[in-house]
Amino acid sequence: MHTPIGNFQGKWSLASAVAILACSFAGPSFGWSASGTVKNASGNLSGVTVYVKNLTPTVSVVTGTDGTFNLSVSGVDLDLDRKSAFAARIAQNELFLDCPLDGALELTLVDGAGRTLWTASAQATQGVARATLPSQLRTGAAFLQVKQAGETFVQPVTVGPNGARIASHLSARASAVGSVLVFKKTDYDSTTYTMTMDSQTGISVVMTSSGTCDLPTTFRWKDYGKPIVEPKNGWLAVKDFTMVRYNNQYIVYMTYTPSGGGFEAAYMTPFSDFSQANAATQAVMPNRLPGVAPELIYFTPKKQWVFTTQWCGGAFCYTTGTDATKPTSFSATTQSLLSENITNAGNPLEGNKGSDTGPIDQVVICDDDKCYLFYNDDNGRVYRASMPKANFPGKFSGSQMILQDTKTRLFEAVEVYKLKGQKKYLMIVECAWTRYFRAYTATDLGGTWTPLGNTREEATPFAGAKNVTGGWSTDISHGEIVRTGHDEYREIDPCNLQMIYQGKNGGGDYNKLPYRMGLLTHQK
Repeated sequence: MHTPIGNFQGKWSLASAVAILACSFAGPSFGWSASGTVKNASGNLSGVTVYVKNLTPTVSVVTGTDGTFNLSVSGVDLDLDRKSAFAARIAQNELFLDCPLDGALELTLVDGAGRTLWTASAQATQGVARATLPSQLRTGAAFLQVKQAGETFVQPVTVGPNGARIASHLSARASAVGSVLVFKKTDYDSTTYTMTMDSQTGISVVMTSSGTCDLPTTFRWKDYGKPIVEPKNGWLAVKDFTMVRYNNQYIVYMTYTPSGGGFEAAYMTPFSDFSQANAATQAVMPNRLPGVAPELIYFTPKKQWVFTTQWCGGAFCYTTGTDATKPTSFSATTQSLLSENITNAGNPLEGNKGSDTGPIDQVVICDDDKCYLFYNDDNGRVYRASMPKANFPGKFSGSQMILQDTKTRLFEAVEVYKLKGQKKYLMIVECAWTRYFRAYTATDLGGTWTPLGNTREEATPFAGAKNVTGGWSTDISHGEIVRTGHDEYREIDPCNLQMIYQGKNGGGDYNKLPYRMGLLTHQK
């Protein structure tokens, strides 16, 4: 005997089932939860709506004044780990239960958020009870709870085109990974976070403004106040950082200086907030890949990560990988990135003397049609080469000198970015000998670059000791403006500018300079 007193409600899909199961199955009670903090470049961000993608009806929370959120739904007792003598099977929408005792049972069908969808009573006779499931079951997932004489049994159920079937507890747990949290706030770009475990705490999300801001002509920066990354034990320095933002985590590759001096390739394990950077593991690049002054982009058309570096394969080389969070995914075989060396031509502002280093400090950026290679020569010049986007990654040729000054006013560490929401680009270049950055802008990567303000001078730089408050370093060197993403467009948000850099106190042997990672935040 059974008495249905409700029907399976709501429209279900496999995506919504996955989203619902994305959360913790902890404690004696079923529920899901995800907690953390939402920030922008200036600090914690309140008023952000957080919800699970494809979950119907929507369950959401709003971040408080401290930017924190705790998204959770608790339900009835649905402990999937509990061992039980019960067993369930379904045949043609009929539910059969093997029971340890004869007598009355209470049956409850709930969705992943613990909402009751159907209840019934049944009677076990000779160890077997039977009930007819609701006829209105839709494709998706649910949980069947059985209670008898103080014992509780929980069974995942899935419903497909051919009706209901029993699902394993293992598959119910596995479906948690990959579910997506969505973060929304007016005047900000929506962002997402993909769950990697059944239950997650300490999630850190950075949101960027959806508006557009023009670059100022004068700049002021506030320093973090100390290095955010120190070299690990046995290393003298970490420097030449390249960083992307991927899945709400920062991925960093860099150069390190071993105890004997010199430069080799290294990386850090991903971290979600700059406060966690110093705790990230630092390790030598696998396969002993060359990595002096590395650069990293995700090349969307071919769905591959491209890692470029200098002093290999001639001037520059590259390798490709499938997962930037796993350096072992990069091929141990490198390819040449540049076919010629035109840096030997003398700079008339330096007595017609050619470059001592040759091509140095490469960066690749693309628009919709072409990819461009920019680089320096440590001799007062910036060079550019290009190729059709369809040919990248490959070997650039046809380099041209596009900027020229004295070597103290146009030295190395060129970086190029697209401004968010604009057909405009920013170039920064390091100057010597007290290290600082100057800036240029252009409306076309292949066009003319115009000086930005009076950033050529050390007293009024784009970023340098003269316009940084709370600083700890005598140099602002080899920086990387924090990108909004990770792809070949290298987009930055002028409304929320931050910059990591290599800083130091003290001098000595160049091959042993004690560089650390610093962080600047632009002050409007």
